[in-house]
Amino acid sequence: MTERDREQVAKRVTAVAVALVVAGVVVAGLPSTRPWALPTTATQDRSSWAMPLDQYIGVGDIRFGYAQELMIEKCRTDEGGDGSRVPWRDVDAATTAAERQPTRAFDLDQAEARGYHVPPTADPGEGAWREFVLRPVSAAESAARDRCVDRLYSEHPELLSGYLGTGTGTVGDIATRLSDAAFRDARDDDAVLATVPAWLECMQPVADASWELPDSPAGMPTDAMAGNFRSYDPASPVTEAELDVATADAACRESSGYLDALYAAEWEHQLTVPHDYGERLSQVDTGAVAAAKRTVDAALARLTPPAP
Repeated sequence: MTERDREQVAKRVTAVAVALVVAGVVVAGLPSTRPWALPTTATQDRSSWAMPLDQYIGVGDIRFGYAQELMIEKCRTDEGGDGSRVPWRDVDAATTAAERQPTRAFDLDQAEARGYHVPPTADPGEGAWREFVLRPVSAAESAARDRCVDRLYSEHPELLSGYLGTGTGTVGDIATRLSDAAFRDARDDDAVLATVPAWLECMQPVADASWELPDSPAGMPTDAMAGNFRSYDPASPVTEAELDVATADAACRESSGYLDALYAAEWEHQLTVPHDYGERLSQVDTGAVAAAKRTVDAALARLTPPAP
């Protein structure tokens, strides 16, 4: 989820996440603030906003559950069985609506795709999926499913060892909260704030078009802009006026050096975490987490039925 999405869809989420992290390091019995350095880090890649804590954020519950059903169905088909077909659903929209995602910076790709609009959160296939999950299952189908589940986990043990879940208190949830806290802190780094005057100067044509600018890119879009563009409603159209402001904003973040500075600052903030959180992270097989992601992504790409 981009910075813009987090700011507009649920501004309170980052604040709550940060508050919980901070509370967790000051309340008696919760993690201490002694730093714990991540043992390994990914290769820096600003284009994808790759971060050190990403390795601890596993595949989401919704994507995992849907991919598993698709793989079970494929197994049953291979065995010559019949039964209920897994219906299409929009797992990306469902995930955006229901699961916390790490905050990512707003960039030109996002601006050109949908301006400041939040990503879709409505899954048109939700009803059909619910009916499928709650359907009656015969004894024969249940036995066939059990065989296929055993086969699935035998062929893909990473789905057991690398599935962390995304519920509150899971390792993935902790890593996401820490990631969000690092993002928030990075926006206040001196090196990041030093680029703001150049961003404001670059954005002068937007101000000349009667838009009041915030003190920094972190305040974009302003409440007035979001209300005018209805960017909080994914079903509303993206106007040319919104695209003009959003693409100008993104281009100015790039040319001012804001994005480079923000990426470097957040990366640095993510290299250490409070010690007790680090002990939780140290128990994770990050190789299995990455493998589980690849398996799920491949299954979704290969087996998702066409949208109706």
